[in-house]
Amino acid sequence: MNRQELESEFSRIEFQIKSIKNCAADNVPEELISLSCQAVCVAICGSLEQCLKRIFVEYARRRSGNQIHRPIERLCRNYQNPGSSRVLELVDLFDRDFSRELGRSWQEETGLEKTHLDNLVNDRISIAHRTRNHVGISASKLDDYFKAYSGILVKVHDKFIG
Repeated sequence: MNRQELESEFSRIEFQIKSIKNCAADNVPEELISLSCQAVCVAICGSLEQCLKRIFVEYARRRSGNQIHRPIERLCRNYQNPGSSRVLELVDLFDRDFSRELGRSWQEETGLEKTHLDNLVNDRISIAHRTRNHVGISASKLDDYFKAYSGILVKVHDKFIG
């Protein structure tokens, strides 16, 4: 996954969030906006999952050619629900020092990126499996999720793909 593909993915998600905000300004029914927010939440989480997989498969391909990238692809097939602990576990498989550094940064800062990643995954699970009757996701919550999503992807991409 090159930087242009990553930026394209960011633009796609940003456009969806912007469209929801425009709908709210155009007096679209609240239920439709709520359902749209839920759909974008699922899209952000799915994109995070897929982008992380692509970054690490590309990293393995660059580092070892065909020798190890296939086992990494198999490992990544089972990677789901990229909450903060799962992200750290995945990163740790490739660079223990970077994983520790990332974990420390989440502890030292107000923890918003970590918290938003965890909330994103929890909301995605609730939406997909209907574990709660109502999952309250707003456009501002999507903005927070997007910041955490793009922030972690840029960090991981820059570290492993550069």
